[in-house]
Amino acid sequence: MNAFNHIALNCRDQAAQEAFYTKHFGFKRSRTFHKGEPGEFFMLKLGSMRLELFKGDPDKSVDAKGGEQHVGFKHLAFDVPKLEPVIAALKADGIECDPVIELPKLAPGFRIVFFRDPEGHILELMEGYIDEE
Repeated sequence: MNAFNHIALNCRDQAAQEAFYTKHFGFKRSRTFHKGEPGEFFMLKLGSMRLELFKGDPDKSVDAKGGEQHVGFKHLAFDVPKLEPVIAALKADGIECDPVIELPKLAPGFRIVFFRDPEGHILELMEGYIDEE
């Protein structure tokens, strides 16, 4: 294998999810499949990471939310240079974040925060993460 390619998400509102990931993380649409057709879906890209956004099943409950599964998806994590500016931008858009967690015993300056995207998927921001040597 060469590299991780993408994570696919089913969405109630593809346009809102695209706007969220574009505004807060810098993703850009890189491909549209079945453009203009009922089954249209697309890829968003940030560096080498891609998110594929599908229209969710309209027959499923409108109350359904994304998020952690007992087995399967847990969360998406993003490196950021500094947590506070991103947290402030999220808050300005009505997105509430959990308290910042300080993890200096794992790595000097390592801090994280969790929150949910507009459809309930759990996201993590990571400041100061480094791999073990």
